[in-house]
Amino acid sequence: MLESIDQLIDEVVSVVEATCGTQGVSKKDISKKQDNSFVTELDLGLSRKIKSFFSQDEKFKDWNFYCEEDHGELSFPAIVLDPIDGTRELVKGLGECAVSLALMPTPELSEGFGLIFNPFTGMLIHTDQPFVAPSKVLEPPLVGLVSRSEWGKGYYQGFIVDEVNLIPRGSIAFKLGLLAVGSCDFVYSMRPKNIWDIAAGSILLNNRGFNFYDSKGNKVSSLGTKKYDGPMMWAKEETYTRVIDQLG
Repeated sequence: MLESIDQLIDEVVSVVEATCGTQGVSKKDISKKQDNSFVTELDLGLSRKIKSFFSQDEKFKDWNFYCEEDHGELSFPAIVLDPIDGTRELVKGLGECAVSLALMPTPELSEGFGLIFNPFTGMLIHTDQPFVAPSKVLEPPLVGLVSRSEWGKGYYQGFIVDEVNLIPRGSIAFKLGLLAVGSCDFVYSMRPKNIWDIAAGSILLNNRGFNFYDSKGNKVSSLGTKKYDGPMMWAKEETYTRVIDQLG
């Protein structure tokens, strides 16, 4: 769906280099929003750059731009963006963050385009990339990625999960990208997520045969609302069936 991926990535990298380079985000470029979460000049700069990128493409002239730093009502077709998911980790100087971009002609996951890019590691995955699905899953021990902040608050203290290793990582978008490239077996999150956090990753994973399970255990096939309650999980069906009773 996106023909000029290389140009977009080059523009993202140029903003990152100009804003923080290899030294990280300067304290003067960090502020807090009304909800007490961090926002940086990198978040704002990428939001402006990516919005400008699509505004110059005639194909997207009637699309709604719905971004963490620039949003109103959610309507489709939509460009759904989190310019940097994992700002908390970015502020700490960690590379556990990602640009999360979804192009959604409709709310249906099967019809969307998802892109996750980590400008600090070079990890890039999108739905236009060809792939061959592995023939085998469920080789123990399974690896599940969970929220670094939830882990730090003790949400998983005392969990005894048979033949499963739970590992904390920042940024839900980054974790979903890691799942899509085969670096883990599932992603689990207890707290609510906004659509810009999970749209790109959910589209990518749907494209690769993974399911998004909501707090009631239902498979989510479309994203038409702004926010989703936890707990939630992304996994192949066999994996979900095997571990959910130990996590829920």
